[in-house]
Amino acid sequence: MKKFNLIIHRWSRIFFLISLVFVITSCMKEFLDIKRNKSQVIPKTLEDYYSLLENQLITGFSVHQLSLLGSDEYYINSQQWKSLVSPVFKNGYMWADEIFEGESSQDWNRGYEKILYANFILEGVQDIVESPANREFRNEIVGIAQFIRGYTLFNLAQIFCEQYDPQSANLALGLPLRVTSNINNHYPRATLQETYEQILSDLETASLLLPDKMSLYTRPYRGSALAMLANVYLQMGNFEQSLERANEAMNFAPKIVNYSEEVDTTLTYTFPLYGKGISEIMYFDQVGAPSPLLFTNINVDSVLYRGFGDNDIRKHAFFGINSGRIIFKGSYSGTPVGFFTGLTTPEVLLVSAECKARLGDSNGAIKDIRLLSENRYSIDDQLVIGSSITQKELIELVLSERWKELAFRGRRWSDLKRFQKDPALAKSIKRTLDGQDYVLAEQSAKWVWPIPPDVISLSGIIQNAR
Repeated sequence: MKKFNLIIHRWSRIFFLISLVFVITSCMKEFLDIKRNKSQVIPKTLEDYYSLLENQLITGFSVHQLSLLGSDEYYINSQQWKSLVSPVFKNGYMWADEIFEGESSQDWNRGYEKILYANFILEGVQDIVESPANREFRNEIVGIAQFIRGYTLFNLAQIFCEQYDPQSANLALGLPLRVTSNINNHYPRATLQETYEQILSDLETASLLLPDKMSLYTRPYRGSALAMLANVYLQMGNFEQSLERANEAMNFAPKIVNYSEEVDTTLTYTFPLYGKGISEIMYFDQVGAPSPLLFTNINVDSVLYRGFGDNDIRKHAFFGINSGRIIFKGSYSGTPVGFFTGLTTPEVLLVSAECKARLGDSNGAIKDIRLLSENRYSIDDQLVIGSSITQKELIELVLSERWKELAFRGRRWSDLKRFQKDPALAKSIKRTLDGQDYVLAEQSAKWVWPIPPDVISLSGIIQNAR
């Protein structure tokens, strides 16, 4: 009888979780209209809330589609562009004034779904009394939920908010900061300063509560939270804090993959499905490929491709040829329909190198870059860095390595946005279709994507300038 009751209990829990997922996902296009039925059975134990974290809406479907779509890492030709079905991808490719044409944004909807889940879990766990017996498990659940909320808010801010500037962040528009699961509450757009403060608060809390060791690479641990804090501070231009967090993250970082010894570049897709077995992953996340970036359409940008020398193993691990086009085959997602957007040890190392270079620690930056190159370049032909290199040249070298190492991970858009604040690095992007040029100019308002019109209509929040 006990065994039978246990089976019934498990199936009841599974039924609730499936029901909750169905309610949320079936209403994705009208996300702000979701009504939570208080009379429904809700999770009661820490195990119930942990099970919610297993849902792929929490760990998958990263908020990076528009970041990938708008960047300068690729292009498509006119015929390929005309074959696109989604107006979001078709208009977004050339940064048009009108993007959505009645469609919504997967980034916005999935992002706020993740936040809803995180808030629901945080509220539920709050009602479970902490004890010595459950403290570690309870902390982990809260830490994961805080990480998810901060991580997601940061990625949303890179798409739907202007670049952070400490001089104007108190006036600039941020995100609606949904910190409860009651979607009936009205949330206007916070300031950009408030948005980043919430992001930092969530990730700082996560870094204190998450375990020191990774259990599953789809589950954040302390190193994941510290790595994200390093990324956030880098985007804010706070190089001192970014370096401090990067140094802390490296204490929890797994070993870097040695491409010379561990990677077979002859494979159709270089890396295993879902990144299984890739030691350097600190948090696995991925996003469905926007149709212009599918292997049937994509042409890798020639400037990016030429940046890889023949002695750079990434050139052969990341890229292949399909019908005469250079395609990207090197995602840690291991699939042609998805892009890895998670965190890795080399990314933390590159954050460290950039901060050191900008803060005048040339020797430290060179040491970081050499460590990366030892695992990326041919054994007999390592990257050579001259002793007379200037600070400007060193920063350029680090940023070049960053572009190459993090290609097609959704980072390039964020980098190009922050470079707009530096006249020496700011650049425009040009697309050409049927002989007509479309330019995303330096300092253009179009570096910020518009909020989907259906969200504006339902919530009444302020739209971005276009």
